[in-house]
Amino acid sequence: MNNKLITLSGVILALGLTGCANNDELNQSIADLNTKVDSLSAQVESLTGDHAGMKAAHAENAAEAQAAKEMAAEAAAEAAKANERVDNVVSSYKK
Repeated sequence: MNNKLITLSGVILALGLTGCANNDELNQSIADLNTKVDSLSAQVESLTGDHAGMKAAHAENAAEAQAAKEMAAEAAAEAAKANERVDNVVSSYKK
């Protein structure tokens, strides 16, 4: 009985030491994963900033396009008025 207990204790001790041997590799793997997560977090923050900048630029471009559209409408109205004046001038002169 004691022999079995001593053998069992030896096996458990050997398995326990084997489990401890992989801790360095496990810690290195965890450190590598943490580095990758930190890198990805930095990339996400950078892309978030880029996205905000693009969104602001898009809003500015949309405002400029609206202003150009309004200016074009005003120019068309002025052209219509000028054409009407020219038509009135031409119709008043007859030979």
